[in-house]
Amino acid sequence: MHAQYSAPREQTQLDITLSAAADVNPDDKGRAAPILVRIYELKSDGVFTSSDYFSLQSNDKALLGSDQLVRDEFILKPGEVKTLRRKSHPDIVALGVLAGYRDLAQADWRAVHKVDPAPEAAWYRMVVPANKLKLQIQLQAKGIRLVPTE
Repeated sequence: MHAQYSAPREQTQLDITLSAAADVNPDDKGRAAPILVRIYELKSDGVFTSSDYFSLQSNDKALLGSDQLVRDEFILKPGEVKTLRRKSHPDIVALGVLAGYRDLAQADWRAVHKVDPAPEAAWYRMVVPANKLKLQIQLQAKGIRLVPTE
C-alpha cells in the first residue's frame, strides 16, 4: 500500500482593485447609491454560480460549505476605489464576486474569475512568488465587469 503525498501549494499574490462607477446601483430616479460587494476565494465555483443572490447574501457559509475558502466584504460609495493586496488561500481555483444591486433582475450581480493553479511550494518562493493575479473589479451602473491586468 502506497501513501499518497501531495506537496503543499503556494499562495497566489492577489492585487485586486475594486472601483464603483459614479452611477453605480441607481435607484428608480437614476441616483447612484452605495453597493455591497463580496469577494470569495473558492475551491470550486459550481455552487456559487448556480445559487441565487438571496441565498448567497444571507447564508453563504452554509451554502458554499468547504468551497468557500476566504470571504472579503466591502461597501463602496459611488466613485470610490479600494485595493486588496494579500496572498490567497493555497487551494483557490476561482474568485467569485457578488454585488448587491438594487435592481437584481436587471443587473449582472455575480462574476467569476478562474485562477491558475499555483505550483507546489518551494523554499525560494517565500521571496519570489510564482503566481500573481492582478484584477480590476469594476462595479458599473448595472453589473460587474472583471478586467485582468498585466
